[in-house]
Amino acid sequence: MKFPNKISEDDSESGSAEVRITRRIELNFWRTCILTSAGLLLAWLICGDKFIHFGNFIYFAMLVVTIWFLNWIMRPVLVLFTLPFIIFTMGVGMLFINAFIIYVAARLLPPEEIYVSSYWVALLASFFVSFLSWGLALAQSEKNIRRAWRSKHGGNNDDDVIDV
Repeated sequence: MKFPNKISEDDSESGSAEVRITRRIELNFWRTCILTSAGLLLAWLICGDKFIHFGNFIYFAMLVVTIWFLNWIMRPVLVLFTLPFIIFTMGVGMLFINAFIIYVAARLLPPEEIYVSSYWVALLASFFVSFLSWGLALAQSEKNIRRAWRSKHGGNNDDDVIDV
């Protein structure tokens, strides 16, 4: 399935307008689910089964997808209403929104299978998810910086010369 992006005049005349298909939505879904599950598992390892309990893999996957869905639906509304608080705390307020979403998602599933004992445990899980997401974004930006530097300077140029 091909979707037209921008077609130049040359392409429209020759009929050879090829468009790359990007899978950004699917990749963002999987990346978000993997980061969320890693953060929840890390919180479970640190807090123990007393504070966070996952019945089985199916319910854990349902929790992760529910968190993704609530992030997609609720997060923009929550950010809009708490924007002054987020600005005042320089972005740290997003941890509280993420914790609220994790806590609500855990409450939507059966309590005998998925259990998050308190909002503070959800805040700890939110911290781990945010930390892992931040680390991945930092690694990706570093990779992009190196790629841009290589393309600007012509590949692997290992000279220790400073151009003035």
